[in-house]
Amino acid sequence: MNQIELKKTIRYILDNIDQSRIVLNSVVSIRKKLIDLTFEQVISEQEFYKISSILTPQSRSPMWEKYFIEMHNCKKVNKKDERGDFKKNRRYYEYKSSGYNQDNSVHIVQIRPWQECDYIIQSISDDGATTFVLTHAEMMLEMEKLKAARAHGTQALVNNENIEYRMTLKKDSAHWDRWINNYMRNSDDIFNSETE
Repeated sequence: MNQIELKKTIRYILDNIDQSRIVLNSVVSIRKKLIDLTFEQVISEQEFYKISSILTPQSRSPMWEKYFIEMHNCKKVNKKDERGDFKKNRRYYEYKSSGYNQDNSVHIVQIRPWQECDYIIQSISDDGATTFVLTHAEMMLEMEKLKAARAHGTQALVNNENIEYRMTLKKDSAHWDRWINNYMRNSDDIFNSETE
């Protein structure tokens, strides 16, 4: 970005910051109602994701997880059991979501390889959710293919067996195409007999 573009961008931000704050505060004020509004069909699922997208990842990710669990009638599991986030049809799953970033990637963080569970990964955009379902074994292979790295400063914990990892799946790449072909599921097919 050259200096002229930079100045225009700064000017645009300053001219619109108050309106942006109003929108953000409005979303924050109704965030606890968004899931109910979606189930009551006051807003569509697409609108749910679009509205919640302006929240911080720390605020929207748990909301997306809760929505997914309720939408699919899953049972939340105790974190102490170290079996992921929820259970469906006697199987355990870890839920991961990623959305709205400038590098057009799906960032998958806090992968816990020692936990015996499968994975539900959602890439969230204004168009809705793209859902991937991976078995534990498939996730371990993808960690190698996508060169997963230690996350959250766990590099210092060399002797710790329970190290969390992170990896990035770049959209519009051969890896993305492989995930679309191998792991993507429609909402009705997430928990079908083939994946159970």
